[in-house]
Amino acid sequence: MNKVIIAKMGLEGGGCTIYGRLVDGAWSFWREGTSMYLDENDDEAWRQWATDPVSNVIDALPNIWWLMYTQYVHPDFVTQLRAAFYTHQHERDWQEHRFDDFRRESWR
Repeated sequence: MNKVIIAKMGLEGGGCTIYGRLVDGAWSFWREGTSMYLDENDDEAWRQWATDPVSNVIDALPNIWWLMYTQYVHPDFVTQLRAAFYTHQHERDWQEHRFDDFRRESWR
C-alpha cells in the first residue's frame, strides 16, 4: 500500500504530516515536515525533515503535538488521536479549539 496521510498539523514556524503505510497487516507511521530557523545571518530559513518509522501512531506525533493546530485527521484515526489529545488537558496552553476541524474527512 502507498503511504496514507494520517494527520496534518502545524503551528507558527512549521508543520508536519503524519504518514502511515499498511504492509502485511502491520502499520508503520512516520512524520515529515518543515521547520523555520534563523541562519548564520539571522535570516529566516526553512528545512525539511523526516523521522524514522514507528509501529504506533501516537509515537509518531511531535513532542508538543497537542499545541498544534490540526488541519486534517484520517477518519480511521480520529478516535485514537482525539483520546490522546484529551490526555493533555492539564498541560499549560492546552486549548480544545485546536482540534475544531478534527472531524474533517477530506484534506484540502
